[in-house]
Amino acid sequence: MPSQPRPRSTADAAPAADDAALAFAAAGSSTEALPAAPQTTDAVGHDLAAAREERIRRVLDFEAGWSSHGGAKARAIRAEFGWSTTRYYQVLDGLLEAPAAVRHDPMLVRRLLRLREAR
Repeated sequence: MPSQPRPRSTADAAPAADDAALAFAAAGSSTEALPAAPQTTDAVGHDLAAAREERIRRVLDFEAGWSSHGGAKARAIRAEFGWSTTRYYQVLDGLLEAPAAVRHDPMLVRRLLRLREAR
């Protein structure tokens, strides 16, 4: 069953739409340089970084204590994240190289890296 992408909130889409409208208006009205981009790019970048670190924490915390969920791990993954087990392990494997993962739980990350290298 394919997962559906999360709908974008209108708050995220509004600054991009405003920037595009300003660029279109400036390009059609004169040959002047486009106005400088507003500071929303820093805020968006910060939000993306914060969301990435939150996902890293959630996945590592789940991996550290998944047995407390009881039952099969695949069911627990589906219930917690809504991902297939394949997607979960892809995400887990990708985040093991992230410095934020090592900062969050260095022993778990090292153990998982050892297990990955042993395969």
